[in-house]
Amino acid sequence: MPHTLLTATLRRLRDERGVALPMALGATVVLTALAAAIFLYASTNQSAAERSRADQRAYGLAEAGLSYAMSTLKNAADPYSPSAVPETTVALPGGSVTYRGTLSGNLWTLSGTSSVANPTGPGVAAVSRTASMQAQVTTVTVGDRRPWNYLFVDQPSGCFTLSNTVTLEIALYVRGNLCLENNTLVRGPAVHVLGNVYVNSPQASIGTATNPIPEFLATGSCYYNGALTTCGPAGRIWASTIGTTPPVLSKPPIDLAYWYANADLGPQSNCTTGSFPGGFDNNGVRDVSRGNVDLTPSSAYSCKKVVNGQTVAELSWVPGSSPSQTGTLTVKGTIYFDGNLTWSNLSLIQYDGQATIYASGKLIIKNQADLCGVAACDATWDPSVDFLVFVAGSMVSETSTTPLSGDIGNKVNFQGAIYCVNDYDQDNNTTIWGPVIARNATITNSGLFKPLPGDFGDLLAGMPAGTTTETRVEAIAGSYAG
Repeated sequence: MPHTLLTATLRRLRDERGVALPMALGATVVLTALAAAIFLYASTNQSAAERSRADQRAYGLAEAGLSYAMSTLKNAADPYSPSAVPETTVALPGGSVTYRGTLSGNLWTLSGTSSVANPTGPGVAAVSRTASMQAQVTTVTVGDRRPWNYLFVDQPSGCFTLSNTVTLEIALYVRGNLCLENNTLVRGPAVHVLGNVYVNSPQASIGTATNPIPEFLATGSCYYNGALTTCGPAGRIWASTIGTTPPVLSKPPIDLAYWYANADLGPQSNCTTGSFPGGFDNNGVRDVSRGNVDLTPSSAYSCKKVVNGQTVAELSWVPGSSPSQTGTLTVKGTIYFDGNLTWSNLSLIQYDGQATIYASGKLIIKNQADLCGVAACDATWDPSVDFLVFVAGSMVSETSTTPLSGDIGNKVNFQGAIYCVNDYDQDNNTTIWGPVIARNATITNSGLFKPLPGDFGDLLAGMPAGTTTETRVEAIAGSYAG
Protein backbone atom coordinates (compact mmCIF):
# COMPACT_ATOMS: atom_id res chain seq x y z
CA MET A 1 0.00 0.00 0.00
CA PRO A 2 1.50 3.44 -0.88
CA HIS A 3 2.58 5.48 2.09
CA THR A 4 0.14 8.27 1.46
CA LEU A 5 -2.85 5.91 1.44
CA LEU A 6 -1.77 4.28 4.74
CA THR A 7 -1.32 7.63 6.35
CA ALA A 8 -4.82 8.72 5.30
CA THR A 9 -6.40 5.54 6.67
CA LEU A 10 -4.72 5.84 10.07
CA ARG A 11 -5.77 9.48 10.31
CA ARG A 12 -9.40 8.55 9.65
CA LEU A 13 -9.38 5.86 12.34
CA ARG A 14 -7.87 8.27 14.86
CA ASP A 15 -10.71 10.70 14.13
CA GLU A 16 -13.37 8.02 15.23
CA ARG A 17 -11.81 7.11 18.59
CA GLY A 18 -14.23 9.42 20.53
CA VAL A 19 -17.43 7.80 19.20
CA ALA A 20 -17.46 4.82 21.66
CA LEU A 21 -18.19 6.91 24.77
CA PRO A 22 -21.26 8.67 23.40
CA MET A 23 -22.60 5.34 22.17
CA ALA A 24 -22.09 3.76 25.60
CA LEU A 25 -23.77 6.69 27.29
CA GLY A 26 -26.70 6.47 24.91
CA ALA A 27 -27.13 2.78 25.54
CA THR A 28 -27.03 3.39 29.30
CA VAL A 29 -29.71 6.07 29.03
CA VAL A 30 -31.93 3.77 26.97
CA LEU A 31 -31.50 0.87 29.39
CA THR A 32 -32.14 3.12 32.40
CA ALA A 33 -35.34 4.44 30.84
CA LEU A 34 -36.43 0.92 29.99
CA ALA A 35 -35.75 -0.28 33.52
CA ALA A 36 -37.67 2.68 34.94
CA ALA A 37 -40.58 1.93 32.63
CA ILE A 38 -40.57 -1.73 33.67
CA PHE A 39 -40.41 -0.74 37.35
CA LEU A 40 -43.23 1.77 36.87
CA TYR A 41 -45.30 -0.84 35.03
CA ALA A 42 -44.72 -3.43 37.74
CA SER A 43 -45.44 -0.94 40.52
CA THR A 44 -48.59 0.23 38.80
CA ASN A 45 -49.78 -3.37 38.34
CA GLN A 46 -49.01 -4.21 41.98
CA SER A 47 -50.90 -1.14 43.18
CA ALA A 48 -53.81 -2.01 40.92
CA ALA A 49 -53.83 -5.57 42.24
CA GLU A 50 -53.74 -4.38 45.85
CA ARG A 51 -56.52 -1.91 45.15
CA SER A 52 -58.53 -4.66 43.48
CA ARG A 53 -58.08 -6.86 46.52
CA ALA A 54 -59.13 -3.98 48.75
CA ASP A 55 -62.26 -3.53 46.60
CA GLN A 56 -63.07 -7.22 46.94
CA ARG A 57 -62.64 -7.07 50.71
CA ALA A 58 -64.81 -3.98 50.83
CA TYR A 59 -67.58 -5.70 48.85
CA GLY A 60 -67.34 -8.78 51.05
CA LEU A 61 -67.61 -6.70 54.21
CA ALA A 62 -70.52 -4.70 52.81
CA GLU A 63 -72.43 -7.90 52.06
CA ALA A 64 -71.58 -9.22 55.53
CA GLY A 65 -73.05 -6.02 56.98
CA LEU A 66 -76.18 -6.51 54.88
CA SER A 67 -76.50 -10.03 56.27
CA TYR A 68 -76.16 -8.62 59.80
CA ALA A 69 -78.95 -6.16 59.06
CA MET A 70 -81.29 -8.87 57.71
CA SER A 71 -80.55 -11.19 60.63
CA THR A 72 -81.19 -8.37 63.11
CA LEU A 73 -84.54 -7.63 61.47
CA LYS A 74 -85.63 -11.27 61.39
CA ASN A 75 -84.80 -11.70 65.07
CA ALA A 76 -86.32 -8.42 66.21
CA ALA A 77 -89.06 -8.58 68.83
CA ASP A 78 -91.14 -6.25 66.65
CA PRO A 79 -90.07 -6.04 62.98
CA TYR A 80 -92.63 -3.23 62.52
CA SER A 81 -90.69 -0.95 64.91
CA PRO A 82 -88.54 1.72 63.18
CA SER A 83 -85.80 1.01 65.72
CA ALA A 84 -85.65 -2.72 64.95
CA VAL A 85 -82.38 -2.32 63.00
CA PRO A 86 -80.29 0.42 64.68
CA GLU A 87 -77.15 1.69 63.01
CA THR A 88 -74.29 -0.48 64.24
CA THR A 89 -70.58 -0.64 63.37
CA VAL A 90 -68.79 -3.97 63.59
CA ALA A 91 -65.03 -4.58 63.32
CA LEU A 92 -64.30 -7.54 61.07
CA PRO A 93 -61.08 -9.06 59.68
CA GLY A 94 -59.74 -6.66 57.05
CA GLY A 95 -61.83 -3.63 58.00
CA SER A 96 -65.17 -2.64 59.45
CA VAL A 97 -68.78 -2.37 58.36
CA THR A 98 -71.70 -0.23 59.42
CA TYR A 99 -75.16 -1.71 58.90
CA ARG A 100 -78.50 0.03 59.29
CA GLY A 101 -82.13 -0.12 58.29
CA THR A 102 -84.87 2.40 57.57
CA LEU A 103 -88.58 1.61 57.61
CA SER A 104 -91.27 3.06 55.35
CA GLY A 105 -94.68 1.53 55.98
CA ASN A 106 -93.92 -2.19 56.08
CA LEU A 107 -90.92 -1.92 53.72
CA TRP A 108 -87.39 -1.92 55.08
CA THR A 109 -84.32 -0.66 53.24
CA LEU A 110 -81.29 -2.44 54.67
CA SER A 111 -77.66 -1.64 53.93
CA GLY A 112 -74.11 -2.45 54.90
CA THR A 113 -71.31 0.09 54.25
CA SER A 114 -67.72 -1.11 54.60
CA SER A 115 -64.42 0.63 55.28
CA VAL A 116 -61.09 -0.92 54.24
CA ALA A 117 -57.66 0.76 54.46
CA ASN A 118 -56.57 2.10 51.04
CA PRO A 119 -53.34 0.33 49.97
CA THR A 120 -52.21 3.12 47.61
CA GLY A 121 -50.62 5.17 50.34
CA PRO A 122 -51.03 7.03 53.64
CA GLY A 123 -53.51 9.86 53.84
CA VAL A 124 -55.68 8.37 51.09
CA ALA A 125 -59.37 7.86 51.79
CA ALA A 126 -60.40 4.34 52.80
CA VAL A 127 -61.99 2.03 50.26
CA SER A 128 -65.73 1.90 50.94
CA ARG A 129 -68.52 -0.05 49.34
CA THR A 130 -72.25 -0.34 50.08
CA ALA A 131 -74.59 -3.29 49.58
CA SER A 132 -78.33 -2.79 50.05
CA MET A 133 -81.64 -4.53 49.61
CA GLN A 134 -85.28 -4.19 50.58
CA ALA A 135 -87.34 -6.49 52.80
CA GLN A 136 -91.07 -6.59 53.49
CA VAL A 137 -92.73 -7.36 56.81
CA THR A 138 -96.08 -9.17 56.66
CA THR A 139 -98.38 -10.78 59.19
CA VAL A 140 -100.14 -13.94 58.06
CA THR A 141 -102.51 -16.44 59.65
CA VAL A 142 -101.11 -19.95 59.60
CA GLY A 143 -101.86 -23.31 61.14
CA ASP A 144 -100.54 -23.43 64.70
CA ARG A 145 -98.08 -26.31 64.79
CA ARG A 146 -96.78 -25.57 68.30
CA PRO A 147 -98.87 -28.26 70.06
CA TRP A 148 -97.21 -30.81 67.76
CA ASN A 149 -93.87 -30.11 69.43
CA TYR A 150 -94.97 -31.85 72.65
CA LEU A 151 -96.42 -34.75 74.48
CA PHE A 152 -99.50 -32.57 74.92
CA VAL A 153 -101.98 -33.46 77.70
CA ASP A 154 -105.18 -31.44 77.80
CA GLN A 155 -106.46 -32.28 81.29
CA PRO A 156 -107.58 -29.08 83.06
CA SER A 157 -108.84 -31.05 86.09
CA GLY A 158 -107.06 -33.77 88.00
CA CYS A 159 -103.45 -34.77 87.48
CA PHE A 160 -101.47 -36.18 84.57
CA THR A 161 -99.42 -38.88 86.30
CA LEU A 162 -96.16 -40.46 85.18
CA SER A 163 -94.93 -43.48 87.12
CA ASN A 164 -92.79 -46.63 87.14
CA THR A 165 -89.64 -45.83 85.19
CA VAL A 166 -91.24 -43.68 82.53
CA THR A 167 -88.73 -41.50 80.66
CA LEU A 168 -89.68 -38.44 78.63
CA GLU A 169 -87.13 -37.05 76.20
CA ILE A 170 -89.74 -35.03 74.31
CA ALA A 171 -91.03 -31.62 75.45
CA LEU A 172 -94.05 -31.90 77.78
CA TYR A 173 -97.11 -29.63 77.87
CA VAL A 174 -99.80 -30.16 80.51
CA ARG A 175 -103.01 -28.10 80.73
CA GLY A 176 -103.54 -29.10 84.34
CA ASN A 177 -101.46 -30.56 87.15
CA LEU A 178 -98.43 -32.82 86.66
CA CYS A 179 -97.63 -35.67 89.09
CA LEU A 180 -94.38 -37.66 89.03
CA GLU A 181 -94.13 -40.99 90.83
CA ASN A 182 -91.57 -43.79 91.30
CA ASN A 183 -88.57 -43.53 88.93
CA THR A 184 -90.00 -41.10 86.43
CA LEU A 185 -87.43 -38.93 84.66
CA VAL A 186 -88.40 -35.97 82.51
CA ARG A 187 -85.41 -34.82 80.49
CA GLY A 188 -86.92 -33.24 77.40
CA PRO A 189 -86.04 -29.72 76.23
CA ALA A 190 -89.01 -28.09 78.01
CA VAL A 191 -91.69 -28.71 80.61
CA HIS A 192 -94.66 -26.33 80.38
CA VAL A 193 -97.45 -26.77 82.94
CA LEU A 194 -100.64 -24.75 83.37
CA GLY A 195 -101.09 -25.90 86.95
CA ASN A 196 -99.15 -27.35 89.88
CA VAL A 197 -96.29 -29.85 89.83
CA TYR A 198 -96.12 -32.69 92.38
CA VAL A 199 -92.97 -34.79 92.70
CA ASN A 200 -93.89 -37.64 95.01
CA SER A 201 -90.77 -39.81 94.99
CA PRO A 202 -87.08 -39.20 95.80
CA GLN A 203 -86.24 -41.10 92.58
CA ALA A 204 -88.47 -38.97 90.33
CA SER A 205 -87.23 -35.71 88.87
CA ILE A 206 -87.39 -33.15 86.12
CA GLY A 207 -83.86 -32.93 84.83
CA THR A 208 -80.96 -33.85 87.10
CA ALA A 209 -78.34 -31.91 89.02
CA THR A 210 -75.71 -32.80 86.43
CA ASN A 211 -77.99 -32.50 83.39
CA PRO A 212 -80.69 -29.85 83.87
CA ILE A 213 -83.33 -29.43 81.21
CA PRO A 214 -83.24 -26.14 79.28
CA GLU A 215 -86.63 -24.76 80.43
CA PHE A 216 -89.26 -25.31 83.14
CA LEU A 217 -92.30 -22.99 83.19
CA ALA A 218 -95.35 -23.54 85.41
CA THR A 219 -98.20 -21.23 86.37
CA GLY A 220 -98.83 -23.01 89.68
CA SER A 221 -96.81 -24.15 92.70
CA CYS A 222 -94.36 -27.00 93.21
CA TYR A 223 -94.71 -29.73 95.84
CA TYR A 224 -92.28 -32.41 96.99
CA ASN A 225 -93.74 -35.38 98.90
CA GLY A 226 -96.88 -33.35 99.56
CA ALA A 227 -95.10 -30.28 100.97
CA LEU A 228 -95.07 -26.91 99.24
CA THR A 229 -91.58 -26.02 98.09
CA THR A 230 -89.78 -23.87 95.56
CA CYS A 231 -89.75 -24.86 91.90
CA GLY A 232 -86.12 -25.88 91.79
CA PRO A 233 -83.69 -28.41 93.25
CA ALA A 234 -85.64 -28.49 96.53
CA GLY A 235 -88.58 -29.87 94.53
CA ARG A 236 -86.32 -32.14 92.44
CA ILE A 237 -86.59 -29.83 89.45
CA TRP A 238 -83.38 -28.90 87.67
CA ALA A 239 -83.63 -26.50 84.74
CA SER A 240 -81.45 -23.78 83.25
CA THR A 241 -84.51 -21.51 83.12
CA ILE A 242 -87.30 -21.67 85.72
CA GLY A 243 -90.30 -19.38 85.31
CA THR A 244 -94.05 -18.95 85.62
CA THR A 245 -95.16 -17.97 82.11
CA PRO A 246 -95.51 -21.01 79.82
CA PRO A 247 -97.02 -20.38 76.40
CA VAL A 248 -100.80 -20.57 76.47
CA LEU A 249 -101.77 -23.26 73.98
CA SER A 250 -104.98 -25.14 73.29
CA LYS A 251 -105.56 -28.64 72.07
CA PRO A 252 -105.99 -28.39 68.29
CA PRO A 253 -109.61 -28.53 67.12
CA ILE A 254 -110.78 -31.50 65.08
CA ASP A 255 -113.45 -31.81 62.38
CA LEU A 256 -114.28 -35.48 61.85
CA ALA A 257 -117.34 -34.72 59.71
CA TYR A 258 -115.32 -32.63 57.28
CA TRP A 259 -112.62 -35.22 56.74
CA TYR A 260 -115.18 -38.05 56.54
CA ALA A 261 -116.60 -36.20 53.53
CA ASN A 262 -113.43 -34.70 52.05
CA ALA A 263 -110.50 -37.05 52.63
CA ASP A 264 -108.42 -37.91 49.56
CA LEU A 265 -109.26 -41.56 50.21
CA GLY A 266 -112.27 -42.40 52.34
CA PRO A 267 -116.01 -43.00 52.47
CA GLN A 268 -116.71 -40.31 49.85
CA SER A 269 -113.58 -40.79 47.72
CA ASN A 270 -112.67 -44.33 46.76
CA CYS A 271 -109.58 -45.66 45.02
CA THR A 272 -109.37 -44.96 41.30
CA THR A 273 -106.69 -47.65 40.93
CA GLY A 274 -106.82 -50.85 42.96
CA SER A 275 -108.81 -51.21 46.18
CA PHE A 276 -108.60 -51.44 49.95
CA PRO A 277 -109.84 -54.74 51.44
CA GLY A 278 -113.36 -54.13 52.77
CA GLY A 279 -113.40 -50.45 51.82
CA PHE A 280 -113.43 -47.36 54.04
CA ASP A 281 -117.05 -47.48 55.27
CA ASN A 282 -120.00 -49.86 55.34
CA ASN A 283 -123.12 -47.71 55.34
CA GLY A 284 -122.48 -44.06 54.46
CA VAL A 285 -122.92 -43.00 58.08
CA ARG A 286 -120.11 -41.95 60.40
CA ASP A 287 -120.64 -44.59 63.10
CA VAL A 288 -117.51 -46.85 63.15
CA SER A 289 -119.32 -49.31 60.88
CA ARG A 290 -116.08 -50.96 59.69
CA GLY A 291 -115.15 -52.14 63.19
CA ASN A 292 -111.44 -53.05 63.46
CA VAL A 293 -109.53 -52.33 60.26
CA ASP A 294 -106.16 -54.07 59.85
CA LEU A 295 -103.92 -51.88 57.70
CA THR A 296 -101.33 -54.65 57.37
CA PRO A 297 -103.13 -57.95 56.66
CA SER A 298 -101.44 -61.13 55.47
CA SER A 299 -102.08 -60.27 51.80
CA ALA A 300 -100.82 -57.34 49.78
CA TYR A 301 -103.10 -54.61 48.45
CA SER A 302 -102.78 -51.32 46.57
CA CYS A 303 -105.20 -48.39 46.61
CA LYS A 304 -104.44 -45.14 44.77
CA LYS A 305 -106.31 -41.96 43.94
CA VAL A 306 -105.06 -40.71 40.57
CA VAL A 307 -106.13 -37.31 39.23
CA ASN A 308 -104.95 -36.06 35.81
CA GLY A 309 -102.26 -38.67 35.77
CA GLN A 310 -100.92 -37.71 39.21
CA THR A 311 -101.18 -39.89 42.32
CA VAL A 312 -102.67 -37.59 44.96
CA ALA A 313 -103.25 -40.27 47.59
CA GLU A 314 -102.14 -43.84 48.22
CA LEU A 315 -102.41 -46.65 50.73
CA SER A 316 -100.54 -49.78 49.64
CA TRP A 317 -99.16 -52.74 51.58
CA VAL A 318 -96.55 -55.37 50.76
CA PRO A 319 -96.02 -57.84 53.61
CA GLY A 320 -92.61 -59.28 54.43
CA SER A 321 -91.71 -62.66 53.00
CA SER A 322 -91.81 -64.11 56.52
CA PRO A 323 -93.01 -62.93 59.97
CA SER A 324 -89.48 -61.79 60.77
CA GLN A 325 -89.19 -59.75 57.57
CA THR A 326 -90.24 -56.11 57.37
CA GLY A 327 -93.29 -55.26 55.30
CA THR A 328 -93.73 -51.90 53.54
CA LEU A 329 -96.72 -49.59 53.87
CA THR A 330 -96.81 -46.77 51.29
CA VAL A 331 -98.88 -43.73 52.30
CA LYS A 332 -99.82 -40.38 50.83
CA GLY A 333 -102.54 -37.77 51.39
CA THR A 334 -105.43 -37.69 53.87
CA ILE A 335 -107.21 -41.00 54.45
CA TYR A 336 -110.37 -41.70 56.49
CA PHE A 337 -111.70 -45.00 57.91
CA ASP A 338 -115.06 -45.27 59.61
CA GLY A 339 -113.69 -47.77 62.10
CA ASN A 340 -110.82 -48.57 64.45
CA LEU A 341 -107.28 -48.87 63.09
CA THR A 342 -105.18 -51.80 64.22
CA TRP A 343 -102.25 -54.10 63.40
CA SER A 344 -101.61 -57.74 63.96
CA ASN A 345 -99.23 -58.89 66.68
CA LEU A 346 -95.54 -59.17 65.84
CA SER A 347 -95.84 -56.87 62.81
CA LEU A 348 -92.65 -55.32 61.45
CA ILE A 349 -93.73 -52.41 59.27
CA GLN A 350 -91.77 -49.68 57.54
CA TYR A 351 -93.88 -46.92 56.04
CA ASP A 352 -92.85 -44.71 53.14
CA GLY A 353 -94.39 -41.29 52.47
CA GLN A 354 -96.39 -38.71 54.40
CA ALA A 355 -100.06 -39.01 55.32
CA THR A 356 -102.74 -38.24 57.88
CA ILE A 357 -104.96 -41.26 58.58
CA TYR A 358 -108.26 -40.79 60.43
CA ALA A 359 -110.23 -43.36 62.37
CA SER A 360 -113.74 -42.59 63.57
CA GLY A 361 -113.05 -44.91 66.49
CA LYS A 362 -109.74 -45.85 68.11
CA LEU A 363 -106.12 -46.42 67.26
CA ILE A 364 -105.08 -49.87 68.50
CA ILE A 365 -101.46 -50.96 68.15
CA LYS A 366 -101.13 -54.48 69.51
CA ASN A 367 -98.21 -56.06 71.36
CA GLN A 368 -94.79 -56.12 69.70
CA ALA A 369 -95.97 -54.34 66.56
CA ASP A 370 -93.41 -51.93 65.09
CA LEU A 371 -94.46 -49.20 62.67
CA CYS A 372 -91.56 -46.93 61.78
CA GLY A 373 -90.26 -44.58 59.12
CA VAL A 374 -87.11 -46.72 58.82
CA ALA A 375 -86.77 -50.47 59.32
CA ALA A 376 -84.36 -50.01 62.23
CA CYS A 377 -86.78 -47.70 64.12
CA ASP A 378 -83.87 -45.45 65.02
CA ALA A 379 -82.66 -41.86 64.64
CA THR A 380 -81.84 -42.31 60.94
CA TRP A 381 -85.56 -41.69 60.33
CA ASP A 382 -86.18 -38.43 58.43
CA PRO A 383 -89.69 -37.06 59.23
CA SER A 384 -89.45 -34.53 56.41
CA VAL A 385 -89.57 -37.49 54.01
CA ASP A 386 -91.60 -40.11 55.90
CA PHE A 387 -94.18 -38.92 58.43
CA LEU A 388 -97.38 -40.66 59.47
CA VAL A 389 -100.07 -38.99 61.60
CA PHE A 390 -102.94 -40.94 63.17
CA VAL A 391 -106.10 -39.16 64.30
CA ALA A 392 -108.41 -41.19 66.54
CA GLY A 393 -111.94 -39.84 66.96
CA SER A 394 -113.16 -42.24 69.69
CA MET A 395 -116.78 -41.93 68.58
CA VAL A 396 -117.92 -45.11 70.37
CA SER A 397 -118.45 -44.58 74.07
CA GLU A 398 -116.97 -47.15 76.44
CA THR A 399 -118.10 -48.49 79.78
CA SER A 400 -114.85 -47.26 81.30
CA THR A 401 -114.88 -43.86 82.98
CA THR A 402 -111.83 -42.98 80.88
CA PRO A 403 -112.78 -43.76 77.25
CA LEU A 404 -109.74 -44.32 75.08
CA SER A 405 -108.81 -43.03 71.66
CA GLY A 406 -105.32 -44.53 71.63
CA ASP A 407 -104.59 -48.01 72.99
CA ILE A 408 -100.92 -48.90 72.56
CA GLY A 409 -99.70 -52.34 73.65
CA ASN A 410 -96.50 -53.78 75.11
CA LYS A 411 -93.13 -53.58 73.38
CA VAL A 412 -94.35 -51.38 70.56
CA ASN A 413 -92.14 -49.03 68.52
CA PHE A 414 -93.87 -46.26 66.62
CA GLN A 415 -92.39 -43.33 64.72
CA GLY A 416 -94.87 -40.60 63.85
CA ALA A 417 -97.58 -38.54 65.55
CA ILE A 418 -100.83 -39.43 67.32
CA TYR A 419 -103.88 -37.27 68.02
CA CYS A 420 -106.55 -38.60 70.40
CA VAL A 421 -109.93 -36.97 70.90
CA ASN A 422 -110.14 -38.72 74.27
CA ASP A 423 -107.49 -40.51 76.34
CA TYR A 424 -104.27 -42.29 75.46
CA ASP A 425 -103.02 -45.49 77.11
CA GLN A 426 -99.53 -46.90 76.62
CA ASP A 427 -98.35 -50.21 78.06
CA ASN A 428 -94.98 -51.59 79.14
CA ASN A 429 -91.65 -51.18 77.32
CA THR A 430 -93.09 -49.14 74.47
CA THR A 431 -91.17 -46.41 72.64
CA ILE A 432 -92.89 -43.56 70.81
CA TRP A 433 -90.83 -41.29 68.57
CA GLY A 434 -92.82 -38.11 68.09
CA PRO A 435 -95.67 -36.04 69.51
CA VAL A 436 -98.85 -37.32 71.10
CA ILE A 437 -101.84 -35.05 71.76
CA ALA A 438 -104.57 -36.37 74.06
CA ARG A 439 -107.11 -35.38 76.68
CA ASN A 440 -105.31 -37.42 79.31
CA ALA A 441 -102.75 -40.20 79.21
CA THR A 442 -101.70 -43.29 81.12
CA ILE A 443 -98.11 -44.30 80.51
CA THR A 444 -96.80 -47.29 82.42
CA ASN A 445 -93.60 -49.24 83.09
CA SER A 446 -90.50 -48.39 81.10
CA GLY A 447 -92.37 -46.18 78.69
CA LEU A 448 -90.12 -43.98 76.58
CA PHE A 449 -90.99 -40.90 74.55
CA LYS A 450 -88.36 -39.63 72.15
CA PRO A 451 -88.44 -36.42 70.10
CA LEU A 452 -88.51 -36.37 66.33
CA PRO A 453 -84.93 -36.70 65.01
CA GLY A 454 -85.69 -33.87 62.57
CA ASP A 455 -88.39 -31.38 61.61
CA PHE A 456 -91.36 -32.79 59.70
CA GLY A 457 -91.85 -29.48 57.83
CA ASP A 458 -95.24 -27.86 57.28
CA LEU A 459 -98.40 -29.26 58.83
CA LEU A 460 -99.69 -32.12 56.71
CA ALA A 461 -103.15 -31.81 55.19
CA GLY A 462 -105.62 -33.17 57.71
CA MET A 463 -103.49 -32.60 60.80
CA PRO A 464 -105.74 -30.99 63.44
CA ALA A 465 -104.54 -27.45 64.07
CA GLY A 466 -105.75 -24.12 65.33
CA THR A 467 -104.52 -20.88 63.81
CA THR A 468 -102.00 -18.32 64.90
CA THR A 469 -100.60 -15.12 63.44
CA GLU A 470 -97.03 -15.14 62.29
CA THR A 471 -94.81 -12.20 61.38
CA ARG A 472 -92.57 -12.84 58.41
CA VAL A 473 -89.66 -10.92 56.92
CA GLU A 474 -88.96 -11.62 53.26
CA ALA A 475 -86.42 -10.09 50.90
CA ILE A 476 -87.85 -8.28 47.86
CA ALA A 477 -86.70 -10.08 44.72
CA GLY A 478 -84.51 -7.90 42.51
CA SER A 479 -83.95 -5.23 45.16
CA TYR A 480 -80.28 -6.00 45.82
CA ALA A 481 -77.76 -3.33 44.85
CA GLY A 482 -74.04 -3.32 45.50
